[in-house]
Amino acid sequence: MQALGPFESAPYIAAGVSGGADSMALALLLARWVAERGGTLLTLTVDHGLRPESRAEAWQVAAWMAQRGIAHRILSWDGPKPVTGIQAGARHARLRLLADAAADAGILHLALAHHADDQAETHRLRADRSSGPRGLAGMPAIREMERVRLIRPLLPVAKDRLVATCAAAGQTWVEDPSNRNPAFARARLRLSESVGEGDKQAVAAAAAIRAGEDAETAHLLALYARFQPEGWVILDHALFQQEKPMAQGLAATLLRAVGGAPYPPAPAAVADLVAGLCAEPGKGRTLAGCQFTPITGGWRLIREARNLQGPLTLQGGGPPVIWDGRFRLFAEGFGQHTVQALDEASWRRAVAQSPSLARSDLPAAVRWTLPVVTDGDRPLAIPPMAWTAPDAPDPGVHMVPLVSVPAVPARFAVVTAIDDII
Repeated sequence: MQALGPFESAPYIAAGVSGGADSMALALLLARWVAERGGTLLTLTVDHGLRPESRAEAWQVAAWMAQRGIAHRILSWDGPKPVTGIQAGARHARLRLLADAAADAGILHLALAHHADDQAETHRLRADRSSGPRGLAGMPAIREMERVRLIRPLLPVAKDRLVATCAAAGQTWVEDPSNRNPAFARARLRLSESVGEGDKQAVAAAAAIRAGEDAETAHLLALYARFQPEGWVILDHALFQQEKPMAQGLAATLLRAVGGAPYPPAPAAVADLVAGLCAEPGKGRTLAGCQFTPITGGWRLIREARNLQGPLTLQGGGPPVIWDGRFRLFAEGFGQHTVQALDEASWRRAVAQSPSLARSDLPAAVRWTLPVVTDGDRPLAIPPMAWTAPDAPDPGVHMVPLVSVPAVPARFAVVTAIDDII
């Protein structure tokens, strides 16, 4: 846990506990750790509803936690379930439910029970899919999510030690039959018993490479990129004069950071983009909903002002909304408003109320990619420009820029455990 900090003086931790030996061991160990520091542990179990036994198993975990005086909540995955990709769908739903429950409880740290054997299996599965060093590095010990920090304290620990921990504490656990169902790739790999020490060592090597790449990315972007608060970037020509893999990686992550796309563009398309920018720096390029506009000494990288998300309803005092995958907005005031792309009509009305807006040095191409909050045809706020209508009640709109993948990623945590690197 020390390597995964910092933590509060009295740590408040949430942990996902499925009821298996791994997560039960995590709950036991964390309960002791937080108690020694005057902290609090909240355990969370997701009932996926994918097997008839799942509800009873969740209640069994609740009973075990109650016996040990550990706070516990059951979270249900409601709604339709995927027909294909069941395990991936369940994994995404579980993480979303756990993260939201932790954040709603005011908890920053969400612990999961992935261990050294899981890490080695992840490496092998990604190697079989010809993943690069970033994927082969496996799961990070620390992952900065939107609302919580996801931590994996057990990554250095082998599964058999976790089973022994439960046995020593007199704690039984639930066996999920899907973990040994050959219909799933991870289960097939587990049944083959082919993952060994070589995979664990390969993970360590890939993790060191990824950590180095992340540091180099941050260094280059600090030198050659200027990020703007409205979600666009000024780039220096020198940024893409790096080695080909590094330059293409920089371009791909910048496109996702600016464009808000959930998936990266095709590697071949990124390679063509970088080659074109280097060969003809004075020519504009577009890819993945973004455009590179030539300026003196480099480019302006912005979201294209087309295919923007349509209008959304923003309820005052209600939950936040995410517009265009790039901005989260919520309103403290009362009433129902609309969030939409800033267009010429809304801009003219806003300038008529506040003539100083016309003197903004924000490029017009950027302006048309921003959200405006309206009441019918009347603009109430342009949050990225910190403007609110002077002749209407302030809706109290707050905005947080979002990115699907940060251009400068949180450090890939390389945690040393004895002589292993996770």
